[in-house]
Amino acid sequence: MKIDRELVSKVARLAALRLSAAEEAELSGQLTRIVEHFEALREVPEKLLDLAPDAPASPLRTDEAAGAPHDPLIEANAPEIAHGHFMVPRVVSRD
Repeated sequence: MKIDRELVSKVARLAALRLSAAEEAELSGQLTRIVEHFEALREVPEKLLDLAPDAPASPLRTDEAAGAPHDPLIEANAPEIAHGHFMVPRVVSRD
């Protein structure tokens, strides 16, 4: 699958990135090579995959909500605190 400059341009626009034509062309080539690499992995015979050991199970922990740590040093470094949340200036805008 070839990733063309048009697709790179569209994704860059969605990600709010400004890329030059040279950067779009370079990324197009790099992304095409990455996709081709993954497509080549599809050619690995199934019987070789069956020999791979299973990954060990990940230990799970309970998902329990914890209160935010109340640390005066953290609050002293925050630009502003309101209702227990950090208030920061907007850094991303959609022009």
